[in-house]
Amino acid sequence: LLFGAGHVGQAIARAFAPLPFKLFWYDSRPEAAQVPGVVVRAPAELAALAMGASREAYGLILTHDHALDYALASAGLAGGGFDYLGLIGSKTKRARFMHRLRDDGFSAVTLNRLTCPIGLPGLKSKAPEVIAVSVAADLLMRLEAAQASNDEGSLESV
Repeated sequence: LLFGAGHVGQAIARAFAPLPFKLFWYDSRPEAAQVPGVVVRAPAELAALAMGASREAYGLILTHDHALDYALASAGLAGGGFDYLGLIGSKTKRARFMHRLRDDGFSAVTLNRLTCPIGLPGLKSKAPEVIAVSVAADLLMRLEAAQASNDEGSLESV
């Protein structure tokens, strides 16, 4: 689930097009409906989607609004889904969000499920295309690791 259809969201959607991910792309702004593939929903509906995500889902939060980012991160963590939940932002944004989430009652174990900043740590560029490639590479590595783990588990049960 990709929340946000700005420059970075559009670059991520382009990067994911040939990859083995099924993209569900959302934004709350009416003008985002003009972007092919984006579904526009009210913020409360987006939070419900985040809260109801399956355990196998990957979530990326990169909206135009920090308050909406927080609502989506909080809902995603509260719902217990998402094998990966990523939030675009700086170390400062991460620190602010973690402090607020702790104040809202989230445990350290739950907070460890939130990845911020997103992408590979060695790439520092803020260019949307670089962020997109970095996120795609990170999620491909996670997907391959999960598939390898599942393959090992199925062999053990035979």
